[in-house]
Amino acid sequence: MNITVEQLTEKLKTLPEHFLERVWGYIDALAEEKDNTDIPEWQQTVVAERLKKYRKNPHSGIEIDDVFKEIEKNFE
Repeated sequence: MNITVEQLTEKLKTLPEHFLERVWGYIDALAEEKDNTDIPEWQQTVVAERLKKYRKNPHSGIEIDDVFKEIEKNFE
């Protein structure tokens, strides 16, 4: 979809003010620079170890529904 600035401007002229504030917020969010924080080495190591264990025994995991049931038991 190719939208020109002129088309966008015309569309914005018809919006109520509270919508314009939301649009402005979206534009601000899009314009912000992304924080490209690197993952710390220790976290990469933990994930690599867990992945290695999983690959050795992929059926050792627990179904997510069972996990939720176990959590719910703690709050009954």
